[in-house]
Amino acid sequence: MLRDPTGVDGELCATLEAMQTGSSSASSIPAKRLLGVVPGSLVSGAESVLLRDCLAAQRAGWEVRIACSQGPFVQRLANEGVERVSIPDLRLREGNRVIAFGSALINAANAAIKLRRSLRPGELVVANSINVLPATAAVAKSHRVIYFGHDVLIRRDRLALLKALRRRVHLAVAVSDTVARTIRPTGIPTTVIHNGTAWPVAAAPEPAPDAPPVIGIAAVLTPWKGHSVMLEALSLMTHKEAVLEIMGGTPPKETAYADALHQRSQRGDLAGRVAFLGHVDRPLDRMRTWTVVVLPSTDPEAGPLTALEAMSIGVPVVGTDHGGMVEVMGDAGLLVPPSDSQALAAALDRLLDDPELQHRCRTAGPQQILAHHLTLADHEAQMLEIFDAQRR
Repeated sequence: MLRDPTGVDGELCATLEAMQTGSSSASSIPAKRLLGVVPGSLVSGAESVLLRDCLAAQRAGWEVRIACSQGPFVQRLANEGVERVSIPDLRLREGNRVIAFGSALINAANAAIKLRRSLRPGELVVANSINVLPATAAVAKSHRVIYFGHDVLIRRDRLALLKALRRRVHLAVAVSDTVARTIRPTGIPTTVIHNGTAWPVAAAPEPAPDAPPVIGIAAVLTPWKGHSVMLEALSLMTHKEAVLEIMGGTPPKETAYADALHQRSQRGDLAGRVAFLGHVDRPLDRMRTWTVVVLPSTDPEAGPLTALEAMSIGVPVVGTDHGGMVEVMGDAGLLVPPSDSQALAAALDRLLDDPELQHRCRTAGPQQILAHHLTLADHEAQMLEIFDAQRR
């Protein structure tokens, strides 16, 4: 017996057909998948930025994974519930340059094989350092590759590498205009998304007038971060009661540099005035106890996270007058020439001698964060737009 298609059974058939059509359409939409690739396994600024962006993507419905070598970052991924893809360390080793480059090429080839085998259909690849581009180049024909530029490319070998691989990068995201200016000459499409910091946050208390001023550095112990410049500045300051706290771990290849810093801090003019804190789990809490934050980097900072964090809580900043620091500072602190211990000492003394200047800097920091959209929410929203636009 035939059923009337306009009756109840006809309506049911139409509903089932519509459901099947909708299911087919939904299945044709590619899944939102993201694979971040980092060169090593340190828990430094660039890795933290990528992880925060990946977690934001995860909250927005993306399947997220991060490829890295064995090390401290692996535990961080486990704590956040992010799946890890194991790859070799892609950083350049210490020692003979020829041997180091040869080893790096072998590791890049092995990483490329692992990435090709593990990549999922439609997965967007985010190369979180120029050091990972040789490995991600092998998958650029089948997957979209974003180069996340956290470094101001001033070394010729790095610029040459980026130029050689420019056709294997679909988009570069630079954390500052300074970084973008070093990428754009290669012809890679480049956009700028400044780093952001958590907001709102509790402000730092006003320093006690009778307490010794505390100068703080938050940076891993590597030469270009300028710790040695700051130690010499501390010895030149008129405020001999000022103490210095250095917060940050030591990368494996920088043990000699760290030892030299410890030895310098124990000499008579600095004895008892310098504390090495190592890695600190809650850095912002420690930063709230500082009178001033210093970023004495000898090479240009790309997107200075430490400066943004200090500004957000109202701690004055003294930084070097180049790179991304110039773009975000505003009136939140003072700028000095790089590698100039005398100028750094003079700026710190000036700040400590002038309570009114300190107050202006403390007030300007949070205002700068809001006025220039330097919050973490601003950054994550822009990155999610990039991820969505780059899906295949």
